[in-house]
Amino acid sequence: MANRKRIAAAISLVLVVAFVMTMTACGGGGAGGATSVVNALFDSIDKHDAKKFLNCFEKEDREEILDYIDEDELEEELELIDEMFEEFIGRNWRKKVKVGKAEEIDKDKNVTYYEVEVDVDGDESYLEVKKVKGKFYISDDASLSSVFW
Repeated sequence: MANRKRIAAAISLVLVVAFVMTMTACGGGGAGGATSVVNALFDSIDKHDAKKFLNCFEKEDREEILDYIDEDELEEELELIDEMFEEFIGRNWRKKVKVGKAEEIDKDKNVTYYEVEVDVDGDESYLEVKKVKGKFYISDDASLSSVFW
């Protein structure tokens, strides 16, 4: 239980980076589907890859992020998040985060919403993803803390 609380604290940093700076959640575009955007999110943190992280956002959100932080600073933030995950989840934390299947849960005009299974070291949760104009992004309503809480 104490470990879960520490993990939740680590996720708070992710939320600060993603939500405070952009007022939205991050996501990713691409043809790979809802699970690919979730994998891209975790991969970008693991690799400290600012470009990959930014490509997880819709264009307007990327521009807004870059109004507050440049790519070098973003890489530093991703490195800090990675270090926190390593501390609370363990070395090679990325291998312990398994992205499962996606299920369509809602449609609203031109946006389709999905829930994507995320298993963190045996604890299952879901992350909401949206599809806009054929590309997938983490939903504005999604919270990474729900995955690690």
